[in-house]
Amino acid sequence: MKAIGKFILLKPEEFDSWLELQKTSRAIRLVQLHHTYIPAYKHFKENNHFALCEAMEQAHLERGFAEIAQNFTTFPDGKIMVCRSMNIIPAGIKGANKNGICIENVGNFDKGRDVLSELQKGTILSITKSLLAHFKLIPNDQTVVYHHWYDLNAGKRIKVEGIGVTKSCPGTNFFGGNTVADFNAYLLPLLK
Repeated sequence: MKAIGKFILLKPEEFDSWLELQKTSRAIRLVQLHHTYIPAYKHFKENNHFALCEAMEQAHLERGFAEIAQNFTTFPDGKIMVCRSMNIIPAGIKGANKNGICIENVGNFDKGRDVLSELQKGTILSITKSLLAHFKLIPNDQTVVYHHWYDLNAGKRIKVEGIGVTKSCPGTNFFGGNTVADFNAYLLPLLK
C-alpha cells in the first residue's frame, strides 16, 4: 500500500483488508463499471498510477466536478487506486450515483482497442465481488451496472438497446460486450 494525498494504491490482495476497515455512512445498492477511454493502455507506464489519477482529477475539476469522479480505479497491472471516499457519492452515471460505487478501469475497451490484461480482468472481478459481498448485494444486472445502460441526457436506464443517448462505456468488448445481454452472458457468471 502506498498513499499520496487522498490517493491510496493497493495491490489486489490488500483490497479486502482495506475494505473491512471502512465505515460507510450511505446506502450502497449498486456497483458501476466504466472504462476510462483516455487514459488508455498506451498511457500506462507501470509506475504512473498516481500521475494518471491526478490527471483524471484535474480533467474532472475542469468539467466542474468537486473532485475525481470515481471511488476506485483499476490498472492493467492489476493494482487498485482508492480515489474518492465511499462516503461521497460518485459522479459516474447520471441517475445512478446516489446509491452507487464507481469503478473506473484504465483502458479503452471498445472493439479493436485495448484488450483487458489478465491481471486487470482478475482485479475487476475480485473488487466487484468484494464490494458486492461487503454491501450484501446479490450479483445481477441491477446491482452491477454499465454506463452504457443509461441515457446521458435523461439520467434514466434505457429500456431498449439502441434507444437513447448513450456511451459505449465500459466498452463494446468489455467482458464480451456492453449490453445487458452481454453482461448476463459473460460477466455475471464470473461474479457468481
